Amino acid sequence: MTTRGLFWGIFLITLGVVFLGRNYGWFDFDWSFLSQFWPLLIILAGLNMIFSRRNRSAAIVTTVLLAVTVPLALVSAFGSNRWNGDRFEYRYDRDEDNEESMEDDDDDDRDDAEAVKVRSNHIAEPMDASIEQASLKFESGAGRFLIGEPSDSLIEANTRLSVSNYSMSVNRDETTRAADIDLKLDDDHINLRSGELVNRVNLNLNPRPVWSFSFGIGAGQADFDLSAYNVKSLELNAGAADIDLKLGDKAPDSNVRIEAGVASVTVKVPRTVACQVETEGAMNSQKLDGFTEIGGGVYQTPDYGTATKKLTIHYQGGMSKFNVERY
Repeated sequence: MTTRGLFWGIFLITLGVVFLGRNYGWFDFDWSFLSQFWPLLIILAGLNMIFSRRNRSAAIVTTVLLAVTVPLALVSAFGSNRWNGDRFEYRYDRDEDNEESMEDDDDDDRDDAEAVKVRSNHIAEPMDASIEQASLKFESGAGRFLIGEPSDSLIEANTRLSVSNYSMSVNRDETTRAADIDLKLDDDHINLRSGELVNRVNLNLNPRPVWSFSFGIGAGQADFDLSAYNVKSLELNAGAADIDLKLGDKAPDSNVRIEAGVASVTVKVPRTVACQVETEGAMNSQKLDGFTEIGGGVYQTPDYGTATKKLTIHYQGGMSKFNVERY
């Protein structure tokens, strides 16, 4: 039996036992307690990637551990209170209808006002015409994160939070004409009481600088539309997340590095840009339409060798779904 077949067999058995146990009341503890241990999935996925090439016995062990812990992590992260008979209040504020603005959620927030106290905040940094390069470092835990339409400001952040607050620091260098932006939660160790969480961030950026991005996302959903921006480099680290990333053709040469745990990642690349994809990892499902396999986990579009605009994507995943779409 392959490790992939072993994983899915044990995964389904574990998930079935969890649901059956819920129906018969076998489990009587706070499932939200387990949600704080989700980084262990990344560790196990990394060990599995290493052992899959060097030690088959160890790879089988890590595969079994992943198959057991992933269902438990999903239940604890997205449905903990349902198992205890309470009202399910864990939210990362995902919109089913993909509303275009944060104001569209006002009615839902008012309905849940008694259960979850949501605070809104607006942070902005003015644009300076002398800025030619900008870097953004954004780190957060579980939530929903958007990058949308361009802004006249250097950066705007609209947040909706039931816990903690976001703070932003900006360092400008007149010599290099660069700005470094750091946006993060004030409290890195948020204690989720009864699994309650609303954490949504909507970012708008100025399209004039050449941008470098560093994103760290624990869990939830990210929809980053960067098609209007000149993206020089992008690094994305994600845990249990659903990622949609859309890139444009503003930069002559772009580099994207993605490291994902239990995630679904879709990258949209314009047909006007040649693309090379380099993949690493075990137990990944991938779909690369329009690419030719070169060997060693490397794939290229047919025009990559002669193109004037090139994009390189390096993807490393433990147990994830990875798609690259051309538009």
